[in-house]
Amino acid sequence: MLKRYNHALRRLHETATAHLTSTPEWEVKCALGLHLWLDAEHATAIRSRVAELREPPLHLDGVPDNALERAFSEAIRARSTAELLAAVYGVLRAELLTALRDHLAALNPLFDHPTRRLLCTIAREQEEMLEWGGAALAVFGESPHAIAFAAHVRVYLAAAGGIAGTEPIPASELPPPRSDGGRYEMDTRPRRDARFRDGLNNSGKVSKRHRDSSLPLEERALALLYKRLLEMDVPEMMAPIIYRAEGKPWAYYADMSRQLWDEARHPMMGEVGLTALDVPFYRYPLDRKFSELLNSRFTPLEAHLILWKIEQSLMPRTTGKRAEWELARDGGNELMIAMQDYDWADEVLHAQIGRRHLEPAFASPAERKAASEEVWDRYLAIIDAWAAEHADDEPWWERFVADVRAARLQ
Repeated sequence: MLKRYNHALRRLHETATAHLTSTPEWEVKCALGLHLWLDAEHATAIRSRVAELREPPLHLDGVPDNALERAFSEAIRARSTAELLAAVYGVLRAELLTALRDHLAALNPLFDHPTRRLLCTIAREQEEMLEWGGAALAVFGESPHAIAFAAHVRVYLAAAGGIAGTEPIPASELPPPRSDGGRYEMDTRPRRDARFRDGLNNSGKVSKRHRDSSLPLEERALALLYKRLLEMDVPEMMAPIIYRAEGKPWAYYADMSRQLWDEARHPMMGEVGLTALDVPFYRYPLDRKFSELLNSRFTPLEAHLILWKIEQSLMPRTTGKRAEWELARDGGNELMIAMQDYDWADEVLHAQIGRRHLEPAFASPAERKAASEEVWDRYLAIIDAWAAEHADDEPWWERFVADVRAARLQ
């Protein structure tokens, strides 16, 4: 039964990863980032428990039941955010929580205490995810397509005997599947909802502004805050890297999912910062060229090398994350100081994750360095060409700064 939970969690993780980039709604995108990491954490914990109970081979990366696999293969083919939420939260995650609770009620709390403790933690966090999912479904309302798709997925799950495989299997035939039997093809085009305008506007030059010592401290600090908000393009480019990486050790998916969630937290920090300034976080352009270009012009390995190269550039004392934290400190905003403190800690971890999981792809560190330099030069050339194409983008930075100052006077 634990192996079925592991499979369900891995497939929930995969479904969220496959849809994060193309999901337009900012709040759903953020939640998918958190939930895919939690699902990865829960799967990791269950895999460790299975290893304690059984001798190898553990078959934790295989399919325990083809019927169960078919249910998840249908769910991942949601055609809208409403369908995705209805299938994942209205059916699959709800049924997973029911299975976990039934398991907890049936196990011997003394003989199998390690499993009980583990499942209690997983059930609590799955319940929290379901609470969010229920609230999100309420916002989307009663979509006929979503209701029909949830029923479709529910029929396929029933044919597997539920998540645990213990429910009676109906004798009725399954409806025609959406799946063609192959791997789901992820839509890697980053999308934002209608609140966000001019998403490829390159005029802000936020990264340059916060480093420009000739600018007032207040403006540099605002640029640093806005830089956090812009980081949504990182989870948008990481999700395709993770989803397209087939056959990796599970530790790869677990570590990369942690990094993706961290990178989703950073724009949420920026959102909190702008909200505290009484400026709607979606009012001004959020340039998504990073995810747009990496997802369309580079392979997953090349995109990972570029990301790691950026992480390495954030480590030097005078120009990296320490310098950003010192800028926040000098600005005297306690919220920004805390924001940069945690952002700094995250990036140190991410540099380690990148090194750990890029290393096996190359014969030597020298080969990895040469590959990263080549792809970085190519990336810079593309960015320069992009900037030239967008030289006439409408300026907005001065309006943003004026907006913040006006809000402070109210």
